Amino acid sequence: MKFLGELDETSRARTQRCNRRLTDPNRLQAIRETGLMDTPQEEAFDRLARLAAQLLDVPLTIMSLVDSERQFFKADFGLPSPFRESRQLPIDASLCRYTLEGDPIISGNAPADPFLKFHPSTGPWGIVALIVLPLINPEGHVLGTFCCIQPKVREWTEQDLTVMRELTASIMTEINLRNQIQKLKAEQNLRDAFVAALTHDLRTPLSVAKMSVQVLGKRHADLPGVQTSVARVSGSLDRAERMIQNLLDASLLQAGKRVSLEMTECDFHALTSQTLDELAALYPDRFVLKAQGLFKMRGDPLGLRRIVENLASNAAKYGAPGTPIEVLLSRDGRQMVLQVRNQGTPIPATDLQTIFEPFHRTVSATVSAQKGWGLGLPLVKGLAEAHGGKVRVTSSIEEGTCFTVTLPDEAGAFDISFLGMSRRA
Repeated sequence: MKFLGELDETSRARTQRCNRRLTDPNRLQAIRETGLMDTPQEEAFDRLARLAAQLLDVPLTIMSLVDSERQFFKADFGLPSPFRESRQLPIDASLCRYTLEGDPIISGNAPADPFLKFHPSTGPWGIVALIVLPLINPEGHVLGTFCCIQPKVREWTEQDLTVMRELTASIMTEINLRNQIQKLKAEQNLRDAFVAALTHDLRTPLSVAKMSVQVLGKRHADLPGVQTSVARVSGSLDRAERMIQNLLDASLLQAGKRVSLEMTECDFHALTSQTLDELAALYPDRFVLKAQGLFKMRGDPLGLRRIVENLASNAAKYGAPGTPIEVLLSRDGRQMVLQVRNQGTPIPATDLQTIFEPFHRTVSATVSAQKGWGLGLPLVKGLAEAHGGKVRVTSSIEEGTCFTVTLPDEAGAFDISFLGMSRRA
């Protein structure tokens, strides 16, 4: 750009250094990543512009982003027409571009300043006293500026400068937090897509392996021990498939997708008994089922089995070894109530607050020899809520740890909430 006079050597060197920064691709990428260019005004930033105007008693404050072609006004207080409507300034008319090395522009009398007096925007804008502070991201790139302008000579105090520095830091805190949230969302979406693809692809070879084992079992059914081995391998493959299904469901639900339920008439007592019989192969002589009344209900049989399986296996893994695990079924009006109780070290109160969060494992679970992903309990919560029910937990030395699931006997279509997201089942 052309200044209206000859700059001294120091000022000329500053303009040359900043001009090189103007088109720095890394800096421009950092501006794009903010997602703020060409976006509407937002109260989060306008509030800080108003606050600066009030605290410093100035008529004009502006928060800008400066790319290679223009200065974009994201927030302001007192911006005059036509700039308030266009919300931008051609880069050749921008004074803020000369902060791109990270140095502020501070003057109490621009017409007498050896650098500012020759800038073509100083006169038309009525700029006399000004504070222009660069918005610098954690990587050191200058994204733009936060400035205040006074149309008369003013000697800025240290308090004035402190106010502007603190408000500039607040702007950057807002921008940095938004950037972090965007990155976390992108990472989460990538992770969810990876997990979904991985779990989906793993199910095919598991199905092929299971079919192959069953075929071999039929061909060699007369050989001693074949059926026992086939049953053991098939059971292991079934458990692996259930683990994959848990991971897939958690990934889908975390991405905000709907739980898939196949609702039908079923006997919750029979489902619970069958599930515990299967788990008894891994945890013999641990489960004590107590049931009172009839337990016909409308629900998803597979989902109900997974609720029982996750709670019962959790109790077996983390309860006191050798102690019985009570599984109680009862009715409370039109509600089915499932309770799974185990003895052992109680769950700390801090863990009780987060125990149903995905991938969360209690301290005792983390230091134990038991391996896990922290998906079982979040899935129990999600499946219970998908049926229109709820789950809660209590834990103490005297009473042990008890998970209680309450389900309506006529589950229909209802709102469900899982991992903070609402949807329809």
